[in-house]
Amino acid sequence: MIDVVHLLDDFAFGGVTRALTVFDHPDLTEHARSRTVAIGKDRLAESFDADLLVTHVPPCWSRLGFLLSLRLRNRDARLVHVEHSYTEGFVREGVPSPGRFTALLRLAYSLYDEIVCVSHAQRDWLAGDIGIPEAKLRVIHPWCGREDLFSLRSISSDYERPLSLVAYGRFAKEKNFVQLIEAVRMFPPAEIELQLIGDGPEMAAMREAAAGAPNIVFRGRIDDPTQFLGDCDAVVVPSRYEAFGLVATEARMAARPILVADVDGLPEQVGEGGLVRPMRTPDEIATAIGDVRTSPFGEMGLSGRRAVVGQAREILAGWKDVFVAAGSRTADEKIIPFVRKAA
Repeated sequence: MIDVVHLLDDFAFGGVTRALTVFDHPDLTEHARSRTVAIGKDRLAESFDADLLVTHVPPCWSRLGFLLSLRLRNRDARLVHVEHSYTEGFVREGVPSPGRFTALLRLAYSLYDEIVCVSHAQRDWLAGDIGIPEAKLRVIHPWCGREDLFSLRSISSDYERPLSLVAYGRFAKEKNFVQLIEAVRMFPPAEIELQLIGDGPEMAAMREAAAGAPNIVFRGRIDDPTQFLGDCDAVVVPSRYEAFGLVATEARMAARPILVADVDGLPEQVGEGGLVRPMRTPDEIATAIGDVRTSPFGEMGLSGRRAVVGQAREILAGWKDVFVAAGSRTADEKIIPFVRKAA
């Protein structure tokens, strides 16, 4: 039995917070005692009585001092980082100085024993473009924990009603929901319905874009996806960047086909369970929606559900391996990584 401390700075209910619930699973609690500690604005980290420290906050220049002190003050602990945020798409969309950003990641990641990537696309980007050693990278998909979604009734491809689409999550610019709304407005209301579930800084812009459209409905924040996934025909994820996308996982569990943007970790979830399309502009999104309307989305939904059935076992096995590595460290392995390399 090892002791694990998870370090987090944002406890708002979302993908990262929900992913931490995996450590309450009985398959993992028999191997590790896990607790979560909030990271404040302190420049220096404390010393923890733990075998494994796992950070769930993205590196930044202002946090380097904290990370260095975390490494120096916890020399006997294995240090692992879960990269929930940064992707190739993130750099393309919002990083003005990619070279400087690459230097940040290389420096920050050098302090860790291991980096957990949430998708294979993210791992390939970190190994290729950023230059992180492949031996230091591991892929463990985020935990969903919504097993009740498997009980939702599947849908039929034969329908005589408007195609009902759902988009949900945090209403932020990178989710591209304003462009989705503009795309839906290109269709007659009798052909397409769109439900938007969530909240966030883009709410005002989204409501303005949807003004006067009777087929676009805002339902507010609903934390339990079984309350709305059973009422839709497909789930749309038009993000500009997305490390993995738990929304797509939940949709597959619910046997709903997914229509996702061709960015980062989203395409690797699709298989035969949906469609991958360019979705940056309203025109591109409208074309993608048209493709869904002519697809056998009932069969696609069932294919997606079958593909995701074993994912929970893979996630638990991945974290067990991380725990085993932390519990079996030799004295030499407990030396600070960059000190050992220099020696």
